[in-house]
Amino acid sequence: MTKVLISSALPYANGPCHLGHLRSTYIPADIYARYNRMKGNDVLFVCATDEHGTPIAVKAEKEGKPPKEVAGRYHEMIKTDLESCNISLDSFTRTTDPKHYEISQNFF
Repeated sequence: MTKVLISSALPYANGPCHLGHLRSTYIPADIYARYNRMKGNDVLFVCATDEHGTPIAVKAEKEGKPPKEVAGRYHEMIKTDLESCNISLDSFTRTTDPKHYEISQNFF
């Protein structure tokens, strides 16, 4: 059995998911993940909202809210959208999650 790690481009948590995100990023990765699972491969399909960027700061300033609050709201919205489209992610987290920091540090 082959181990396969699949990830997608991390969406900035500053707006809702839209059809373009699904078409260009999540559906192709989902098809690849499902194909590998059907072949009997051990697949880990992961993604997260990116909560460390200028787009978050700009949106937060525009809304007069803290960046963490804005990112949290959009993370939940994006996660719900991906779940409602039945994207077969094994894990969808946030780049501000302490576990994400730990894994990133270990990886690099």
